[in-house]
Amino acid sequence: MTAAYYNDRNWDKKKTERKRVVITGIGSVTPIGNTLDATWSNLIKGTSGIAPITIFDASTFPVKIGAEVKNFDFNAVVPEDLRPFIGRSTSFCIQATREALRNAGLDLDLMNTASVGIALGSNEEAMGLNMFGDLFDARTIKEHLERQQDETSLHRPFAHLAASKQLGQIWPVRRSAATAANILSILFNIQGPVSTSSGACVSSAQAMGRALRMIQDGDANVVITGGCDSMIGEFSVAGFYRLRALSKNNDNPEKASRPFDLKRDGFVLGEGSAVLILEDLEHARKRGATILAELAGYGSSSNAGSITAPPEDGRGADLCLKAALADGNCSPDEVDYINAHGTSTYLNDKSETAAIKNVFGERAYSIPVSSNKSMLGHLVASAAAIELAMSVQTINSQVIPPTINYENPDPVCDLDYVPNEFRLKKVNTILSNSFAFGGQNASVLVKKFQ
Repeated sequence: MTAAYYNDRNWDKKKTERKRVVITGIGSVTPIGNTLDATWSNLIKGTSGIAPITIFDASTFPVKIGAEVKNFDFNAVVPEDLRPFIGRSTSFCIQATREALRNAGLDLDLMNTASVGIALGSNEEAMGLNMFGDLFDARTIKEHLERQQDETSLHRPFAHLAASKQLGQIWPVRRSAATAANILSILFNIQGPVSTSSGACVSSAQAMGRALRMIQDGDANVVITGGCDSMIGEFSVAGFYRLRALSKNNDNPEKASRPFDLKRDGFVLGEGSAVLILEDLEHARKRGATILAELAGYGSSSNAGSITAPPEDGRGADLCLKAALADGNCSPDEVDYINAHGTSTYLNDKSETAAIKNVFGERAYSIPVSSNKSMLGHLVASAAAIELAMSVQTINSQVIPPTINYENPDPVCDLDYVPNEFRLKKVNTILSNSFAFGGQNASVLVKKFQ
């Protein structure tokens, strides 16, 4: 690594005095628990949420496993009048938001919600083959197309759309990545700034960075932030399989996600949501809130290279780690633990390991690094949010979750990955990483509140 690689960005420059941003509430719905406490309890026990897919019939697919949310009561969560607009992903987000608000002790009915914002990371809603019958009346469309030359139909070229069923009529709205944030705004009467980030695996990291800036810039006193996603469907599974990105360990699902392990063969698609309540420190103090941690810094970068393959030497990813540290006025020596992106793919794990070494040098070998995805699978747009939520839990419990299924050391992945069992350790500062297909990178820095 040449010195010139970093010279154009002054990583040591101190930031001007600005508002401190704290975390006062967290909620989550994940493959290992439908509440924050359940998720955390299972995470530190090393419980895997990966099992055979039930959302669709995967019996003929080469990949038959996923990390699904289990025993979730959709009807109890989603108001009846909004159900046509809401899929799995947004349902999880509504539940996580309610838990986060309760956890924060926030009663929005007593607040001026023009000072409350939303910054959410999400993807377009996944489409399953079973949806096609609800999108359009295929028989009516066929008949219309057969009458294309009829003079009447020539004057009504979109007449077949009138025959579409309700889901077909609202699908452009429902499928939008912005719909989850819009639904939260409606349900909770949020009248401040609303933002959606859709950057694949960095979506919720970008959203949390945006939320941090909203408060620092004075656009809001409180921001509901995090992410949601549910991509376990025929098209996503087939597509990621063709990219050779998914594990094919169908016979042993709980062992399929094995970040940094020599025998890793790909990630496992997951689903779920995590929501965090961010507040201006003074606002939180005035209402007597319990402060869980401080969101201290955010950094982002791009590899400017391949759409699907990260640089093996960690270049690009290392820039966002350094940017997050600089943004939080944090020395590399202060980092106690790294919550890794850790997807369990050969290229990502190798690249992330190299990026950590690029930034921390020899100290990289003494910093614990672990991957929540070994148990949760890859929650894509919501991955960064749940990983930050788990990082806050680490700070408040002084327990580092393990990387399960780490059994065969890889010579190119030679850091301390907290193998298979949780670790008790003093942790005050955590760097949480996210890297996406397309080359977008983001890291967030969270600290114990002082």
